[in-house]
Amino acid sequence: MPDLTPEQVRTQLSAIGLIPMDQEDLDEITHRINAVNEAVLALEHPDADVQEPLSVFWLNEEGSHE
Repeated sequence: MPDLTPEQVRTQLSAIGLIPMDQEDLDEITHRINAVNEAVLALEHPDADVQEPLSVFWLNEEGSHE
């Protein structure tokens, strides 16, 4: 996946109602998004697409809160 450009990031941010404070802020956000994307693409799990997701919550809302 190619890195996102600052303009692509600005478009995605505006779609969810966020606006970077300035160009420096946009550059930092773009850098972080691209770094996360690179890290996720480096993850390897051959059967990840066939496994059922597991809940990360071990308590339910109706359970005991003791």
